[in-house]
Amino acid sequence: MADYGFEQRSFQSTAHRFLFIVLFLVCIGVWAVFLSPDLAGLLPPAFHRELLLDFINVGQGDAILVRTPRGRAYLIDAGTNVPLAQARSEGRELVHHYLRREGITRLDGVVVTHPHNDHLGGIPPVLKLLRVDRVWECGSKIDTVTYQDYVSLCQQKRIPRQSVQAGDLLDWGDELFVQVLHPVEVVNSEEYSDLNNMSVTLLMRYGKVTVLLTGDIEEKVEMELTRYGPGLKAQVIKVPHHGSETSLYKPFLELVAPEYGIIQVGRNNPFRHPSPAALSLYASLQTRLYRNDYHGNIRLRIGGRDSGDYSFKVDRDM
Repeated sequence: MADYGFEQRSFQSTAHRFLFIVLFLVCIGVWAVFLSPDLAGLLPPAFHRELLLDFINVGQGDAILVRTPRGRAYLIDAGTNVPLAQARSEGRELVHHYLRREGITRLDGVVVTHPHNDHLGGIPPVLKLLRVDRVWECGSKIDTVTYQDYVSLCQQKRIPRQSVQAGDLLDWGDELFVQVLHPVEVVNSEEYSDLNNMSVTLLMRYGKVTVLLTGDIEEKVEMELTRYGPGLKAQVIKVPHHGSETSLYKPFLELVAPEYGIIQVGRNNPFRHPSPAALSLYASLQTRLYRNDYHGNIRLRIGGRDSGDYSFKVDRDM
């Protein structure tokens, strides 16, 4: 055979083969991240030092996205679900769109604090569009189409549901302490206040910073929670029940002694939340307030395992 001087040498050495494999994997990774968002969701999120809590502007409702330093993502409630055009006209978010915009296609878990529509309504679209590993809930039921859709989707997608009670610890990573403070037991009632008072209440601690997430608990539960005494102290509180007059038990808030409060509330809402009495009480405690109706999306960054640093970033300053 004639030798034309073209000898193939590119992949004859182990070094060349190794280099080719590395470059191939890099190309696949770049393609996954930039060209295929769905596949990118299968890749582990980058680790970061901070704990991030996004209090999403869903109008009159609650929705909190938690991202841990080791790359886990959890959602606590999801507001109501409305047509996209309505959400845009009202200047608020749909949670499933917000999650996609943040590059999240998988959730390690979802917490449904209680089954009122302004907390549960946005959960079914999330379950449909994202991979969700498990759900924690208060255990109460309600006879609504939204609740039935939620239950049906969990069954169809084989997402385990667990009712939690006071004293339970949620495994959201060993760098994070998450304890359920309430409910104590399941109350089977569809009365409005009874369902509010079933709200899953979480105490979350990272480093030297504690956050208290309260759902829609009212004074009855606030009184019960005072049994924790100084253990309630937290730098940041998710203001109970959107700042309603139903949730103003001063001894409870004096134990929490929050430096900051987040009010998840919609513009021009028919309930006139937050109430003047709530604003006055938090002012008397020298608690600085952030509100979704004023500030849009509110992001809380908590500094590190051994740090007491935390800061807020908002869509708009008022």
